[in-house]
Amino acid sequence: MSAVPDAGGGSRVQVGVPDTKPVAKPLKFSGVTLQRTTPYTVDVTYTLTNPGTAQARGATCLALLDEKGFVIHEAELGRITVKGGTDDVFVDRAYVMEDLWKDALTVLLYTAREFHCSQDGFQGTSEPLRLRPTGSPAAADAPAPRRPGPPQPGALVLSDVDLRKTGEDNEYSLQYTVKNVSARRITGDACVQGYGEDEDVSEDRASVLADSLRNFSLAAGATETFTSSVSLDDPRRWSEVVALDLFLDKRGCKTKPVAAPALVRFDMPEVLPVLGEDTTAEDEGDSAEDAAEPDAHDADPDEEATGMDSSDAYDPEVEFPQEPSPPDAEEPAD
Repeated sequence: MSAVPDAGGGSRVQVGVPDTKPVAKPLKFSGVTLQRTTPYTVDVTYTLTNPGTAQARGATCLALLDEKGFVIHEAELGRITVKGGTDDVFVDRAYVMEDLWKDALTVLLYTAREFHCSQDGFQGTSEPLRLRPTGSPAAADAPAPRRPGPPQPGALVLSDVDLRKTGEDNEYSLQYTVKNVSARRITGDACVQGYGEDEDVSEDRASVLADSLRNFSLAAGATETFTSSVSLDDPRRWSEVVALDLFLDKRGCKTKPVAAPALVRFDMPEVLPVLGEDTTAEDEGDSAEDAAEPDAHDADPDEEATGMDSSDAYDPEVEFPQEPSPPDAEEPAD
């Protein structure tokens, strides 16, 4: 149990889970700008005003919401400290995949206890600010923000799993397709976990050969194919991997794979194809049968088709003699 300073001068008692009761004088956002800087990042500039008397501490959070108010993605922007009765300007960077940003109807800014953005009630320590991705104010009737529940077994379907080398030592790429067959949006994390020859895949502990791939958010009925790079803390151990699990859950690699609502288990191929190289027969060269057939352009023309035989052959130089080239002009004597 811990007490968290209140921006209005009091304190809130935390027991097990965050208290979502608003503070007496919550922080206020103003002067917000959103700038998409790369396919992976958004720069956020904003001012926080503390109308209370006590110093406010915590973190600024950003959440992307869909047309129904469900959270698509949320993350901590940065730590904040604002003295009572003052304001301060902050410039933070959010790491948001471009596909998630495009799916967002509105962007929500709020403050919370440090490391608790995904557990906060959106208005525990500040007045939440709702914007469009362009930075303009959101519509007044935008649906209230809410978080999707954890995915249930059978709600997600994994398919078309393809593991390849990238051409570099111990670097791999994993492509997979996810379909949301439920009637609501589902968010979660993808994880790949490898197993050595003597590793028990049913053990509760996480394998050291595990890597968190990416977070995802799929609307009801949506299907999307993802490509993620795979890296291990000890890449030399790739040679030990004989089997792998690709699984999806709310907590990603923190989940026991066999308990994940979507799981695909596959053996490590003896020979992995290289990313960008097509392994189909068509790209491996012409077949022997195709090589034996002469090219239509190289074959002699059929006599009946041309109306000529070998006796009709002629030399175009004889039939139409060319004019001789004029002699070069003589060079003047020295």
